Amino acid sequence: MAEIVSVASGKGGVGKSFFSANIAMSLTAAGRRVLLVDADLGGANLHDFVGLKLPGTGLYNFLKESFRIGDIIQKSPAGVDFIGGTGDVLGMAHITNYEKLKILNRLKTLEYEYVVMDLGAGTSYNMIDFFNSADKKIMIMNSEPTSLENSYGFLKIALYRKVEQLLRKDYRFAEICKKIRSKSMNFPSLASIREAVREIDPAYVPKTEEIASSYKVGIILNMLKTKKELNVFYGFETVAKKYLSIDIEKIGFIPYDVKVSESIKLLKPFYTSLVSREVNSCIDDVRQQLLAKL
Repeated sequence: MAEIVSVASGKGGVGKSFFSANIAMSLTAAGRRVLLVDADLGGANLHDFVGLKLPGTGLYNFLKESFRIGDIIQKSPAGVDFIGGTGDVLGMAHITNYEKLKILNRLKTLEYEYVVMDLGAGTSYNMIDFFNSADKKIMIMNSEPTSLENSYGFLKIALYRKVEQLLRKDYRFAEICKKIRSKSMNFPSLASIREAVREIDPAYVPKTEEIASSYKVGIILNMLKTKKELNVFYGFETVAKKYLSIDIEKIGFIPYDVKVSESIKLLKPFYTSLVSREVNSCIDDVRQQLLAKL
């Protein structure tokens, strides 16, 4: 059964799709059987990063036109098997829960070791659920304050989503679930949810704590320009532990390199083009940490 590797970001423009494509190429180069999936259902462009001019068939055909999952897998010039997304179909970003589960269940049955899913930026239910369903969860960020703020917001909502899915099974927690769904700041920390749960049924407290203790997320800092920016890791790790009670795994960093943007403009696969040994080396380091820590 394939392991799902989800790649998310709190905001666009931090290099999520670049990373997804290139970590898939790195895994493939290391002899792993890998499938790369563009799960950005509202703005698919991952095909550009693996040398495909058009996405071709993709998840739309699988969900809406009864294509078999194997029929939408393409061989890319980057040497990675690929499933394209859909960015020009009205309503595609708002698939049903059944369709979401259909995608996840079929991907897991494929004969790959890893399925790398490039998720859309933001906190829609579909993106959060794709992220939470993954075996390995990765967040991409840079050192800009907006990226840090949105990354924390994404993780908070993702964690609260799992807690809400637990509590909604019991009608006694209906008001807590309503508050979680309406505005996450109703509960500024996981501890505040825990105390609200304790007042209703203390037996559920260990269950909420188990969700947090088992919630493992890898963080990658992209477009690093100075070593000083690595301090972002430690600040983010401290805040996540204090307010969300989760442990962050520092998976690695990728330095800023103008060759990356040049490669993207030319629509050429970066990793296999060998245009920057430094960046490729960092991607390989991230690959090793990802497999070892997550």
